[in-house]
Amino acid sequence: MLVRDGVIAAIRPEGYEFDADKVIDLAGALLLPGFVDAHAHTTDTGLLLAGVDCSHARSVTEILDAVADLAKKRPGRQVLGHGWDELNLAEGRPPTAQELDRASGGAAVYLSRVDVHSAVVSGTLARAADLDAHEGWHESGRIEREAHHIARHVTRFRIPAAERRELQLLALRRAAEAGLAELHEMSAPHIAPDEDLLNLLQIEEPGLPEIVPYRGELASDESAAREILERFGGRLAGLAGDLMMDGSFGSRTAGLSADYADAHGHRGHLYAHAGQVRDHLVACTKADTQGGFHVIGDDAVAELVEGIRQAAQAVGVSALRKAAHRLEHVEGISAADAQTLAEMGVIASVQPAFDAFWGGRKQMYAVRLGAERALAMNPFADLQRSGVTLAFGSDSPVTPFAPWEAVRAALTHHNEGQRLDIGVAIEAHTAGGRRAGRRPEQGLREGDPAVFAAWTSPGIRVAAAMNVPAPLAALTEELTGGDAVPGLVASEQRRSPRHR
Repeated sequence: MLVRDGVIAAIRPEGYEFDADKVIDLAGALLLPGFVDAHAHTTDTGLLLAGVDCSHARSVTEILDAVADLAKKRPGRQVLGHGWDELNLAEGRPPTAQELDRASGGAAVYLSRVDVHSAVVSGTLARAADLDAHEGWHESGRIEREAHHIARHVTRFRIPAAERRELQLLALRRAAEAGLAELHEMSAPHIAPDEDLLNLLQIEEPGLPEIVPYRGELASDESAAREILERFGGRLAGLAGDLMMDGSFGSRTAGLSADYADAHGHRGHLYAHAGQVRDHLVACTKADTQGGFHVIGDDAVAELVEGIRQAAQAVGVSALRKAAHRLEHVEGISAADAQTLAEMGVIASVQPAFDAFWGGRKQMYAVRLGAERALAMNPFADLQRSGVTLAFGSDSPVTPFAPWEAVRAALTHHNEGQRLDIGVAIEAHTAGGRRAGRRPEQGLREGDPAVFAAWTSPGIRVAAAMNVPAPLAALTEELTGGDAVPGLVASEQRRSPRHR
């Protein structure tokens, strides 16, 4: 393959010698288009990398020690962290506000749960933000819903511009190391200020992933949609992403049609209704931009799908399909609702790592929903068979930038009936992401931008040495056997505008 001026100029059979200034021998590596992460939070990922990483903690003491260490290193500054899961902690609970006050020496502390739909905060932060006056506050220091949004607002809006840039660069460099060529940034008012996204779009450094920016703001009509788009200089890919229909299973805020298995009488929350979905999608369709929502629980999905039907009645199915609206997560969805998404041309941005981390009969889904409902979550194969376009992402920092692990998770879904083959999985993490962003198809063809990565692994090397024409078959065996995932051996990424 010959690359000239950032474009694939020619592809010839093996052994052909190009007249080139530089030759890179990939030694039988597998060449693929750059991976696309269709759902990420860049600044929050940087905060995890630079802050308190609670994801590996197995006790409250471990978390408190990490908080104390960071507070001592950075006196006078807020302590931010992420990733605790009470199901993994020996005490079966997160730290309390009082414990965080003692460990931090009185600093403002915010630690988000692994799903980022609830958190624990120190008493110092709670008092500064008057969190006890808002819905979702608990005297232990655990917060969700309105109190959580306020705490995020207080902590995120205080980050100085220079520190914010360093956090974003830290996350983008980690994404590039993972072989990601494109990130869909899921910004929203409850996550970060406008400046967070605008500053991210100004970053230019060779080799970093291209940013496709979204803003999760609800539009009541076309005029409102255009006002939001203009606020970001016309650079948004859509008013979609973390526009919440509901919350998450882990925090018991996802909207269900039946009680949580471990919380009798509780069915989560719906943050929007069908009429709002209809108005938003109609507004976005008329403004020629994508609309979309975060949706997880089956009741929330059903309510959203009803709104999609109403939007189709208002503007017509063909107009809705042309807009290519998108949904994030879509974990609890029926076969009938999946068929409706396919008919309306709605794209499903999904996270296979969710099943790997929380699926099956024994992990978090089963605790919250019971084993039967747990196995019905994330029905990738059903969505694909229905004709829904799949796009894979990480929701980082909820799960790490790790595209091969996402492919592995799709191949080894806890429900065997929902497993994908490797070709479909790789397409969902490359071309599927491009489709989800309403962007031109981009692969390894003459005339395409030179955005690709080369991968090596034991399975690929064996296939190359034996001249096996189907290295993906060897790779499938390697991934599903639990061996090490492929490693990045070389990459070439063009410098391009950081917006659609």
